Amino acid sequence: MAKKRVPKGKIVVSFVAIAISIVLITSVANRVMSMLHAKRQYEQLVAQRDALKKERKNLDQEVKELNNDDYVVRYARDNYIFSKDGEKAVIVPQE
Repeated sequence: MAKKRVPKGKIVVSFVAIAISIVLITSVANRVMSMLHAKRQYEQLVAQRDALKKERKNLDQEVKELNNDDYVVRYARDNYIFSKDGEKAVIVPQE
């Protein structure tokens, strides 16, 4: 039995087709990885935005409270040991 010889043109076309397939598969894989990275980054940014919104809400509430004179006096007395005239401030150790 004689072996059939494959023309060189078909071999070259086959290698070119394989090379193009490898390039296309690599390109698609890179785009998929890029999209996954962008999705992770987006989720992190959304979480960061939500945390900043919560912090802003807390800070807005604190600003409202600091505009209240009674709150400011109570806060200063509790945290900075301010006292009224004639009072003595005593620090009680916390357990």
